[in-house]
Amino acid sequence: MELESALQLEHILGHASIGIALLDTATLRIRYINHSLKSLLDEPWSYQEITGTHVSDVLPPDIVPHALPLFKQVAATMQRVQYNRLPYEGFLESRGRTYWRVSIEYVPASFLPANHETATPSLLITVEDITDSVRSQLHLSAIHHISSVLAGPTALPQVLTRILQALHDMVGSKRCAVLLRDQTNGDEMARSMHIAAHRGLHPTAFEWHPTEQEHTLLGKLIARERQGNHAIIITDTSLTPDLLLPPIDDRGKPTRPGSVLCVPIFEPSQGDTILGSIEVYHRRTRGFPAEEVRLLERFAQQAGLAIHNARLFRSIERWARMASRSANQKENVMSAIPDGVVIYDPRWRIAEANPAARQLFGWTDDVIGLPITEALTRSTSRFTIEGLDQPDFIAQLEQRALAHQSDEIKLTNAAGQDYTLRCSYTPIRDEPGDIFAFITIYHDISQEAAARERVEEEVRQRTAELAQRNRALKKARSELKSANERMQVLLAHLPSGVIVVGAADHTINLINNRGIELLRKMGTPLGPHTDPARARKKVIGLSVEQVFRSLQMYNASGEFVPFEQRPMYRALFDGEACEDELYMHTPDGRTMHMLVNAAPFFDSDGAITDAVVVLHDISRTKALERAREDFFNTIAHELKTPLANIRAHLTALLARDLQWSLEEQYRFLQTADEQVERLVRMVNQLLDASRVEAGALRLDVEPILLAEMIEDLQERLEALIATSQRGLRVSLPPHLPAVQGDYELIMSVLMNLLSNAFRYAPEGDNVYLKVEPITEPGSTTPHAVTLHVIDHGPGIAAEQLKTLFSRFSTSLYSGEQARRGGYRWSPGTGLGLYISQGILEAHQSRLHVESSPGQGAHFSFTLPVYNGQHN
Repeated sequence: MELESALQLEHILGHASIGIALLDTATLRIRYINHSLKSLLDEPWSYQEITGTHVSDVLPPDIVPHALPLFKQVAATMQRVQYNRLPYEGFLESRGRTYWRVSIEYVPASFLPANHETATPSLLITVEDITDSVRSQLHLSAIHHISSVLAGPTALPQVLTRILQALHDMVGSKRCAVLLRDQTNGDEMARSMHIAAHRGLHPTAFEWHPTEQEHTLLGKLIARERQGNHAIIITDTSLTPDLLLPPIDDRGKPTRPGSVLCVPIFEPSQGDTILGSIEVYHRRTRGFPAEEVRLLERFAQQAGLAIHNARLFRSIERWARMASRSANQKENVMSAIPDGVVIYDPRWRIAEANPAARQLFGWTDDVIGLPITEALTRSTSRFTIEGLDQPDFIAQLEQRALAHQSDEIKLTNAAGQDYTLRCSYTPIRDEPGDIFAFITIYHDISQEAAARERVEEEVRQRTAELAQRNRALKKARSELKSANERMQVLLAHLPSGVIVVGAADHTINLINNRGIELLRKMGTPLGPHTDPARARKKVIGLSVEQVFRSLQMYNASGEFVPFEQRPMYRALFDGEACEDELYMHTPDGRTMHMLVNAAPFFDSDGAITDAVVVLHDISRTKALERAREDFFNTIAHELKTPLANIRAHLTALLARDLQWSLEEQYRFLQTADEQVERLVRMVNQLLDASRVEAGALRLDVEPILLAEMIEDLQERLEALIATSQRGLRVSLPPHLPAVQGDYELIMSVLMNLLSNAFRYAPEGDNVYLKVEPITEPGSTTPHAVTLHVIDHGPGIAAEQLKTLFSRFSTSLYSGEQARRGGYRWSPGTGLGLYISQGILEAHQSRLHVESSPGQGAHFSFTLPVYNGQHN
């Protein structure tokens, strides 16, 4: 499940709209990059595999000097760096100036997948395209700034300046101009145009005044203004040498532009009548992105409205001065204005309201002379104006008028029609500069507001969607971290070797420490045993055929199993989940038995993506199975021999045709009794072994005088010593303290050790029993006593030493009869040393052995000195 979760997360990151990458903090090499970010890179990096590549190799050259110091700063300080609105002009040909939200975050090593090649931390880089929302904000900001300078005698120049600034802010234009048609003088054929405002043009452009009939871009727009005009794009002006263009400034020299974009500006009141154009120039030939063109076309509508309003304000000021001389002329002017216009006296009482304003508010002639607050209260329309119920409303309104500010209000007239109005306030001054009136213009921006609200709603939806994706990403990252931690713990403590092989290149992608250990046992050269991490790094990426084909493996029948028939190959190439029991001979001469399980992983299309192989070392289980078989065979033989003797002697006694003397009958019964005693000892051994295994040995602890115990021991072994043709030499120092233990159990340990020693010692040789007191440094009083049993027999092989104290242990391989002539091997039950070790462990001690082939055997154990009172 953990691997599936990791694959699902990688799928999510691969389809995320946000660009994501991981860099190594030490080397700044790419560890991971998702599709969204990779697609932004230049060719060939956008389609090549770049994992492991230094980040400076794939970044555009103009970004590298700025990006590398930031990466190093975050790696050093571990403090996150974020840029919320970063402009970039690397996609000018396709998208124009774009804006990005970029964050660089330090990610500790504990957040990485458990199977990652390194344990160093990473830099998490996220790149989000916010161009649409920023352009919308810049668009709205430009409209606001332009609207704020509409009033006053210098409104038109300021509006044009703000338009040029907005062009620079929105698309990064350094060379641009606003061209306006001159006012008609009655000769439409000779009507000319002029550059009303510019940026980046040569000073000689001020002398550029072509007529509309000449071959200019604005002339082309005017010629087809009835045909649903759109922008004109000239990507290479050298292809149109007869086209008249203003010269741009190229380091002080007048130069013909290499490419140009011309966007029409329409009259707001007459949608198909061209007022002028916005032209963007570039020194070199290049295309103009569709996004940039659409943005400028929308902005041109607002620019046309601003130019129209600026001219309107100027006209209103002129008309207002003329109105003082001609009331009838003022009324005609007011009626001709399509926007709602209200003129207030200096005390904000209504002096005049044009028909458009009266229709908006539902006013009649009786509003003339009313204060603005009362007039608005009498309106039949529904609207909300902030602060209208406040006593200082008029003072605040006058401050807004003096600051040339504007408001936006929602209004529903008596007929139920909804409007969004931009309310602009302008003070009107006389010749000395005193204010004699205020003009308020209510301009219908319902369509613009609806479009803006749609943009804002889309921005909110996108923001909510991104927030939801961020939450999902954080949750997925947390789940991935938990899954990786669980997988790491599982793999680290799993007693079996786990190997994951990729189906694409048949290389090892993952292996745990136990898998490394098993490969070493098989004979694969993986480096020093003390460095599993280095060995694991060496194995990952190797071909499975390179690692496993050379290993000679056999099935349970002893037949060689080719590489193509093993579970790993069948899972990886045939998609078959399988299990097999195999064995092989290791370089140290041992036989290693393996239980191999393999299963494939499939993707959603059913194709094999990976295969997992689990290796179980069952050599010990096989050895125990053989030992158990030998034990039962030995038990059967050991039981059969005394039972056969008992039966033979009893049958002889029961035979009616045979006559036995009393002495012969006694001898028969005595032999049968000895065989019964032998059976009882075997049964007791089995019971003792069961108690040892269950931890149920009961100790009758008492002080033991070793001199008396050894004397008793010699009496019990007297018959064995007499018939074995071997001698017993006892080394017993004087004044030994009493030891603490169970007398009979310790006696059984010594009898078992000495019986084995007499069995293996050469005939005529001696077996040694040595008692040695143990004292602490600086003390003269022993705190423990060690007992040694030494013989000069054939010794014990290193293989036997590993399993010497296990149950049923009589030799390393019970089937290898040929080896028993050179090593110690017991024909008994194999329980003696196992029981002895269990007895000593119950006494908080252990049985130790030192031996090698041909050098005899040395067994020893230690008992503590009895600390109680004893007479």
